[in-house]
Amino acid sequence: MHKSRYAKGKQKLRKGEYQRPNGSFEYKWSDQFGRRYSLYGETLTELRAKEEKLKKDIEEGICTTDQNITLNSYFEIWKQLKTGIKESTLQSYLKPYRLYVESQIGNTKLKDITYSSMVIFYKKLAEERGLSITSIDNLNKVLSMVMDVAVRDRIIRSNPCRGVLKELRRQYADSVKPVRALTLAEQKLFEDYLAGPGPYHYLHPIFTVMLWTGMRVGEALALRWEDVDLMNNKIYVRHTLENYDQGKGLGCKTVIALPKTKTSIRTIPMFNKVKEAFLEEKKKHEDFGIECKSVISGYSDFVFLRADGYVLDYRRLNNKLYRINLKINEKIKGKEDVYGIKEFPHVHNHMLRHTFTTRMNEAGMDLKALAAILGHKDVRITLNTYTDATEDFKSSQMSAMEQYFNNK
Repeated sequence: MHKSRYAKGKQKLRKGEYQRPNGSFEYKWSDQFGRRYSLYGETLTELRAKEEKLKKDIEEGICTTDQNITLNSYFEIWKQLKTGIKESTLQSYLKPYRLYVESQIGNTKLKDITYSSMVIFYKKLAEERGLSITSIDNLNKVLSMVMDVAVRDRIIRSNPCRGVLKELRRQYADSVKPVRALTLAEQKLFEDYLAGPGPYHYLHPIFTVMLWTGMRVGEALALRWEDVDLMNNKIYVRHTLENYDQGKGLGCKTVIALPKTKTSIRTIPMFNKVKEAFLEEKKKHEDFGIECKSVISGYSDFVFLRADGYVLDYRRLNNKLYRINLKINEKIKGKEDVYGIKEFPHVHNHMLRHTFTTRMNEAGMDLKALAAILGHKDVRITLNTYTDATEDFKSSQMSAMEQYFNNK
């Protein structure tokens, strides 16, 4: 017959419960393989609450033997599952994790990470480290993938990253600055500046191609002359140029990879000004004896090159756009009445894609055709993400509607 046992306070102890010499309590149990584990509590009430949670975990099939695994440890397991994806994609997951998670919450046990703790963590990244909501969203997508696998492995019940960004977007809605398109006046000023003589005229071809095809910067930089059919006025988008950080002290690596999605492999018909831009680039190579020296992932004969024959870099292009912005603002200072613009906005690579999409939408291009040219699988992406209704366009549309109703 089992002899009853009591704690010092005369509380009856259940099977597996023990009072330790320091007065705290321990519950010992074994898994199906006979491996022994313990739970601890300062009081018997605290211990029994943990026992009840353990019992519930076992009943619901939650793993009770890996409860001490940390986020960093599980991230390493998750990495081993990510086979078959592009190296650059994997690196895009690893970089933000190393920068913002590894040393901050990486040593936290998975079971201790909650929805509220993730909201607090992301708020600190936004307020103390200045991360944008877009950057936090990208980081959350990575962590959410990790947590999804942990749920499937029955280590945690639910994914604490689910719905976190909805809360943050609500709190920081006013701080989110969406990418906007250039207005017609701004676009004309930009194109006129590049077409004229000046220190950045050599970039006229690539920025014209990007502005009038909607190509992503990596796709434009990956173009080789065999992708450009000047006879039939077509561009074949087959690859993208990507740069990624290989890790601490390992530097940056440049690769030629498949485009972002299957629908990104596409054919883009050329406007005449795009064809002229390619011919201008070709003539520049001939006039200055520029020959391609870059061999990236086995590919060569790239279209857009520096004067030394190596492929242009997207970061350098963004830097040049910043400098072009300064030059244009110098040009229009005090001449707002001439140009109709008080200040020219800071332009970056992706803004050119937004501008192309907005212009085509304003011109009434069929949305399915526009989505196909952009490489979008769904026209909703084109509408929701890439098209702006500029003030000039809204005004012209309202004037047209007014004229229509006046003639009724």
